[in-house]
Amino acid sequence: MEKMVKKGKYFVKYLLISFFAVSISTGAHADVKFGFMIGYTGDYAAWAPPLDNAAKLAVEEINNAGGVNGENVELVIEDNLSTIEGSVKGARKLIDVHNVPVIVGPESDPLVAIIQMARDNKVPVVTSSAGTQAIDKEGGTGKYIYRVNASDSFLGVAYAKVMLETLGKSKVGLFVENLEGTMSAGDTFTRNFSRFGGEVVKTVTLTPGANSYYNELAEMDKSGVDTVLIAAGQTTGVTLFKQMYSRGYDWTVCVTTDLQTDDFVAGAGNEATQGVFALVPGQVESEESWQRFSGLYESKFGEKPVSGYYQAETYDAIMVTALAMQASGGLTGEGVDKNMMNIATPGGTMVRSFADGVKELAAGNDIDYHGASGNINYNEFGNAGAPAIRLLKVDSGEWVVSEVIDSGAFPPS
Repeated sequence: MEKMVKKGKYFVKYLLISFFAVSISTGAHADVKFGFMIGYTGDYAAWAPPLDNAAKLAVEEINNAGGVNGENVELVIEDNLSTIEGSVKGARKLIDVHNVPVIVGPESDPLVAIIQMARDNKVPVVTSSAGTQAIDKEGGTGKYIYRVNASDSFLGVAYAKVMLETLGKSKVGLFVENLEGTMSAGDTFTRNFSRFGGEVVKTVTLTPGANSYYNELAEMDKSGVDTVLIAAGQTTGVTLFKQMYSRGYDWTVCVTTDLQTDDFVAGAGNEATQGVFALVPGQVESEESWQRFSGLYESKFGEKPVSGYYQAETYDAIMVTALAMQASGGLTGEGVDKNMMNIATPGGTMVRSFADGVKELAAGNDIDYHGASGNINYNEFGNAGAPAIRLLKVDSGEWVVSEVIDSGAFPPS
């Protein structure tokens, strides 16, 4: 089984980012600013280092290729604190103070909170990790919202298929934290699990940040299930697992991607998390675009990127945004919005790098960007899918890949 990369080891150096914005540029000056806003602190902090690296790698490549329409790109960073309030404040600063034409990165709850702000200011928001089904039909041309990663609607199909066909579980219980992103994950799993012949016997809602979940655990125990899916954030997830272990509940446990981090395993404890499953969208690592990205990433940061950790999606989110702006001939968010759907859909010349995309556009050709995360074929609402699913399992305190599943034939949600 393949070991997963550690994500927590660079965390300390990102703490100060919550207090101020940081500008990153690889050129002598920067004439177009890309806002980059993710949770450097809070529940999403464990994901921040690899996403930050991927974004910087993309900007460096773009500037080395001559920039967007001849202008260098500056990455202006804001910490959304992994909260709605932090996202609104961060986006307001990026738009009003830094005058960014685009914002890349925000996760589910932070993204939903700024949809109207994005539209009012004509600033496209391109997410690389927000799964919430709340934006399944909120994006696309004229709506200023785009998603490079897979929706929870797609992941709900994947979880349901894997639970039934790979793990052989037809009756399960569901713990779901009362937050936008986690409720979305729970809802789409329930819908698709029932659709494919499974039964969610019991659903127990978790209050965010509670000190005790003993009553909720007892309620689930009474249902008689032997398998549970947990859709929760880091803080709630750690508390729930510690108390689940202390009471000796012996369920087969799957968790959604919010808990698929090394910080969660460390916080809840190796024994409490042993054997826990998770499912993440991933890439086909034999594909040329992934191998290209992986080589560039390893050369710059001294470690390989890991499929399923949204590094490839973050890199591609910067790339498609830059190529859409390049195609517009200008440097505005409106230009990005008008061209985004055409950059990464079938029909044009396939390109795998920013430089190749610029070359084809200059020749008057349409392009079809095939990125590190796969073929970013947007649907009419600005959503992409995933070419593969990875089944992960905690073994002696480490997340490992136990199986890679081709998700190309999975039915739509």
